[in-house]
Amino acid sequence: MNDANVEHLLRSLRPSPPSAELTQRVERDLKLAALFRDAPPVITKPKRTPWQLPLMWATLGAAAAVLVMSAMPARNDLASGTALATLSHPNEALMDRILPVSSSREWVDVEDGGISFATPDSPQRQMRVHSLERHQWIDPRDGAEYTVEVPTVESVVLPVKYQ
Repeated sequence: MNDANVEHLLRSLRPSPPSAELTQRVERDLKLAALFRDAPPVITKPKRTPWQLPLMWATLGAAAAVLVMSAMPARNDLASGTALATLSHPNEALMDRILPVSSSREWVDVEDGGISFATPDSPQRQMRVHSLERHQWIDPRDGAEYTVEVPTVESVVLPVKYQ
């Protein structure tokens, strides 16, 4: 069979006429569309989900807290500076008489160093974690509080897997 015969056969093909059922369904859908088009528009208020109102109040409270904190002047604690100077070279007698109160560590910032390829088949994400360690002691004899804040920077390497 050559190309001319195939083209002749394709040109002679005609679509079959639509069935009576299809014609009835199309007419019914057109009538229904006309009813919707002629009907007056129904305006409804968007319904709020139950979690939106508490979220809005929490956002408003957070914004108020940020506004108040930005308006207040910064506070300088001289006591913590003197405690740091006192405890930079603690003597044995001082460490024997003070009691530890608390130790905490908080993350201040995390820097993303990007992905490096140490070897072609093992990519690694390098990150730097800035944190602040805070240690507090109290002298039970006079109630003096000693606070030491130690900033730290750690480099962290995380393995990366692509899927």
